Amino acid sequence: MGDERPGHPAALRLGRRYLQEQQYTFTLIVNWLPDSNENTLRDPWPSLRQDLGKQTTGARNPFGLPSRLWHFLLSEAGIPDTTRWAEIPAKEQNRLIRLLTAMEFPVAGKTTFKEEFVTCGGIRLSEIDPLTMQSRIAPGLYFAGEVMDVDGITGGFNFQHAWTSGWIAAQLEGARP
Repeated sequence: MGDERPGHPAALRLGRRYLQEQQYTFTLIVNWLPDSNENTLRDPWPSLRQDLGKQTTGARNPFGLPSRLWHFLLSEAGIPDTTRWAEIPAKEQNRLIRLLTAMEFPVAGKTTFKEEFVTCGGIRLSEIDPLTMQSRIAPGLYFAGEVMDVDGITGGFNFQHAWTSGWIAAQLEGARP
């Protein structure tokens, strides 16, 4: 995948570069029941229909999902909240099972801000002492934040990295005679 330098969180490095290669156009697949897949959820479904048969789908969520998410999934599957479990048509049942285990979200480009990721690239981490943020090539020169080759989704990892690396460089520099 190109940049395989140590010190980068692999998932962020590969994810960011992959998204860029895909021009931020892809399909995100979410499994709302991570311990299940379509086949393992389909097996107990007849028992579910029998056990909950007289209850409405809107009133009985057997998967412990947040209520708003459950109602959204029912709506997406074409199942009214008033439908009894025993009366769910096969087509809608199959759609609900697919939505629960492999709901697809098409992603087409970045948001209007166009800045979800940091720039990717910069000073190689192998050229920086992580305990001091000092250059291993030019002593007395310190780095922090996005000038370093660290990338990932902004708002979390990168902000924390920028703040922490800046704090480390400032603390250590301030303690020098």
